[in-house]
Amino acid sequence: MRNYGYKKKIEPNKKKIKSTDVNIKDDIVESLPQLRFSQDIPVYDVIEDYDINTDSGLSECLYDLLHCIEDGYYLRWEAVVRDELGLSLTKKQEEALDELINFTDDDEDQPILHIDEIPRPNEPWYETLRKIVPQLILDPFETYEIYDVIYDEGWTGLVECLDEHAQDLSLPEGIVSPIDVIPEEIHHRLWLQSCFSVLGGIGQEEELTLEDEDQKPWRIKEFVNTLKEYKDSIQYFNLTIEKLIEMVKLPPKDEKILVESLLKKLKMKSVSEKLYGYL
Repeated sequence: MRNYGYKKKIEPNKKKIKSTDVNIKDDIVESLPQLRFSQDIPVYDVIEDYDINTDSGLSECLYDLLHCIEDGYYLRWEAVVRDELGLSLTKKQEEALDELINFTDDDEDQPILHIDEIPRPNEPWYETLRKIVPQLILDPFETYEIYDVIYDEGWTGLVECLDEHAQDLSLPEGIVSPIDVIPEEIHHRLWLQSCFSVLGGIGQEEELTLEDEDQKPWRIKEFVNTLKEYKDSIQYFNLTIEKLIEMVKLPPKDEKILVESLLKKLKMKSVSEKLYGYL
């Protein structure tokens, strides 16, 4: 058995990101073949220890996955597996492999079982991601409910992580950008949820209402601005105001004010008109 450590860690460099900021990779990393590990090869399941059907479990599991991406865990193991299979390595994979330090005197021909006491992942990073991300969707988004912060910050944090740290990870065949490993419908739905968060809190307390002139102007303005920012997602779902209100639920009095405000601000004649053309 060979146990390895590595020389350095990748520290995240945080920045605000929009859907249009996500990079497309210049050098596509060849996908790994379907792997079947021997029972003698230990594997790590990122999801196994969490109940992603609960807020706390989902939050901890997502942040664990993001840490594995940011820290280089997946990059190192992809480099190891490709080396074991005799496949070509990218420059970043070669660098990751060179950083490994052998702490044992075992035969170099034996497979590496652990890096920093953690075994290789049981599946590609994007397969794990695809299991976690759909849990972030709130359907519908109810402004009067109190949600865990993961539903507000989880998606944007994930997109930022993929943009900064997943560019050198392998991708499924036919995929050219890390964000695209997530089904199109899901990431459009989550961009819309980012828009809905502007209305979050309405109805939670008596004073949090669009009837309040301290609340209405800035919320309506910011909501329209975010709809414009993510109008590709509006187009994807072919949304009208009528359909939009099915996805984001407000108290009846606030819903009425929101609908009237959108019609006026966007100069629309009807709630059944397509929103995209007015954004």
